[in-house]
Amino acid sequence: MRSFFRKVVYLMAAGMVGVAGLVLHLNGQIPARVPADAPAQQITDLVDALRAVDSRGVVDLTELKKRHGALETFVASLSARSPDLTPEAFPTVEARLAFWLNAYHALALLELLDTRSTTTSAWRHAFDAAPIGGRRMTRLSIYRRALSQSGDARVFLSIFTGAKGRGVLDGAPFDPESLNLQLDDATRRFVQRRDHFAIDGKKVKLSELFRTHQDDFLAALPEERKNVLQIVWAYLPETCADDKPGCDTRADLDRACGTRFDDCELVWVPVDETLAVKN
Repeated sequence: MRSFFRKVVYLMAAGMVGVAGLVLHLNGQIPARVPADAPAQQITDLVDALRAVDSRGVVDLTELKKRHGALETFVASLSARSPDLTPEAFPTVEARLAFWLNAYHALALLELLDTRSTTTSAWRHAFDAAPIGGRRMTRLSIYRRALSQSGDARVFLSIFTGAKGRGVLDGAPFDPESLNLQLDDATRRFVQRRDHFAIDGKKVKLSELFRTHQDDFLAALPEERKNVLQIVWAYLPETCADDKPGCDTRADLDRACGTRFDDCELVWVPVDETLAVKN
């Protein structure tokens, strides 16, 4: 009997150690050796890899495989430089956020190279780790430690995982000097996709991401009476472009929901996690 209880205590202790290790892993707190021969960080390596992204934001896996070396070099270079390890190299909020967005997307692109099916969840490899700035970091830990805590709700619509229902890449790395414009552009492209936002009579179909992160979006609005559709309205076009006939405009949203956006019903559209890549 005593042996049985010792075994139970041992298993419980092992379980607690396992849980603690998982928490450290999720939070990016497990140390990683910084290689002495780590390559210098060159954004041109990521630029090269992003040439596999077309004008629609779709990744051509065949083209990406040709640029695998540049992508691997960029990820390897992250081991020796980060806002945590070398804060002097990232003196602004924009510099830090651009670094984490680029690191996250580089890992996402590497994971796509291991994708065997376009119906596989884009979060399948979210626990895969790489040494970044002296820590073992995963996409999930980057998201938890940096991206979700950025205080900028546009980030949630800018995150690329390869899934149809999330953000898309525009073929260029995030840059501290133009980060605000890039986040605006990513939000605009997200909102203007009909599978993310569409007006149907007195109903508005809107991506579930807006409900998941509603508090973050509403925090950006100065008005006392807040509505997430105010954010959507700001990123809709005044008129439809020639190559996008029949798009939803600001005037369309005003007519459907009223100027206070409370005359219509919101229908939340689940995030489509199936992959959208070109093989």
